[in-house]
Amino acid sequence: MGAILTEAVRGPVAWSGRELAADESWTYRLSVSDVGELDAALAVARERRPIVEHGVRDDFPLATLHAQLARIGEHLEAGRGMYLLRGLPVARWGALETARALWGIGTYLGRAIPQNARGDLVGHVRDEGRELADPFARGYQTRVAQSLHVDRCDVVGLLCVNKAKSGGISRVVSSMRVYNEMLQSFPWQLGALYTPFAIDLRGEERPGEPPVYYRPVFSYYGGSLSCGANATYIRSGQERVGRPLNAAQAEAIDTFYDVCEDHALSMDLETGDLQLLNSYVTLHDRTAYDDYAEPERKRHMLRLWLEVPNRRPLAPDFGTYDFAAGRVIGIR
Repeated sequence: MGAILTEAVRGPVAWSGRELAADESWTYRLSVSDVGELDAALAVARERRPIVEHGVRDDFPLATLHAQLARIGEHLEAGRGMYLLRGLPVARWGALETARALWGIGTYLGRAIPQNARGDLVGHVRDEGRELADPFARGYQTRVAQSLHVDRCDVVGLLCVNKAKSGGISRVVSSMRVYNEMLQSFPWQLGALYTPFAIDLRGEERPGEPPVYYRPVFSYYGGSLSCGANATYIRSGQERVGRPLNAAQAEAIDTFYDVCEDHALSMDLETGDLQLLNSYVTLHDRTAYDDYAEPERKRHMLRLWLEVPNRRPLAPDFGTYDFAAGRVIGIR
């Protein structure tokens, strides 16, 4: 276990949902000229790179919008760690061009990395008829409520293609605000959250690899605090390695999530909304949902996992699983 931060996290990153409910400073709605610029960039990218995932930034020229995307990238690391880009015309673009637009925007923020053992770079978040009781299912493949968690990347982008019939409300919380609240009210529980937990890979590991990787909930390194919480996968991961959570660990995680509930922000993502989150300073989930019967109307999100150039320093024990390399990075 490394150093423990004993001072509150300062700045806009330690926000509460109650404070942001009526604040739109973390959103940007695309203008008519912005959309026209995206349309022109799509035409260039389509001609140069028929395969979406082969595109690079130069294939998606954004003469003016690139400056706004640069500001968003800075906001994700040095601001609130959350941004909402609104007004992408996904219905007009259709499935392929929407994926191409998401990919092109992503090239201005970072580099896409695989999201699973299949190597998917543009992920599809939708109900696949799976049940979370299945030890190899992941939450995004179901319609049940998720618990607040982080994704295994620097920045996660989630683009709404279709909303659910009802439910499926996105929730985001500042893990930095949660830390401050715990430091003030439950400081004796923070030590347990700095120790590495086994995180369940849910069958995504390669043959011969362990079924878990390890990381703490909180890590303080290089002057930055980072969070890696996923209670569902922590509990099942600890069970997989034969070390169920002890009383102190379980109490600390329960307190962490109780505080999360006090500060979470709910947002009903509309078609064409792109939510961007810094995985080290926010957690996210969504509520359970009911879906339409027609396949073309079912809830559907496109997802990008990004490595970004301005990422904070991360401690060696803040381990994660590299799908591209097929191995665990960090301590074993």
